Amino acid sequence: MVSNQKTAIRRLLRAQRRKLAPTVVHAAGTAVHLQLGLLPFYRDAARIIMAYLPEENEISTAKIITESCNLGREVYLPRTAPVACFVRWRIGEQLVRGRSGMMEPCGGSQLPNNLSAVAFIPVVGWDETGMRLGRGGGYYDRILTHQNGGILRVGLAYEFQRCPEIPRDPWDVPLDYIITEQRVIRCGDRAEVQPEWL
Repeated sequence: MVSNQKTAIRRLLRAQRRKLAPTVVHAAGTAVHLQLGLLPFYRDAARIIMAYLPEENEISTAKIITESCNLGREVYLPRTAPVACFVRWRIGEQLVRGRSGMMEPCGGSQLPNNLSAVAFIPVVGWDETGMRLGRGGGYYDRILTHQNGGILRVGLAYEFQRCPEIPRDPWDVPLDYIITEQRVIRCGDRAEVQPEWL
């Protein structure tokens, strides 16, 4: 059963990630950010950023969020209640612990569903076709399925999280790129969903 396979892989990889030393987590986040800065879709074109606040030694998005705010980009973070969505957030605005246990904005306008954006997505496990294991709630798959705009999906991950093949459910939404501390992986040809500015 796919769900049982995913649960087993997720449990193993999350345990490995929790054991990472702070210096390793910091170095990986820095390396990912440096590689991201070389990619034209982020460096030159991104105007709207969808990001996450890291938990359990996930790749940090702090530099992405700070840099994007300072450049005048619109930054959206996930909020779980009253409905799952991404909302506009600015540096200094309040964050609260949501019902999922993650920190999230308590206010903010919801991301319209017809805009082009770069979405940075947390990863527990990944394969080179762009399939990912996330935190386990299906949050990103549900939201990204209903976005009508050109959302470029970028997973931020560690190299050790690579799997030969991630079990796939029909509702899983694949990634367009995966960036690890070692490399940038382009996942297949999804030109039909890419923003016009790519």
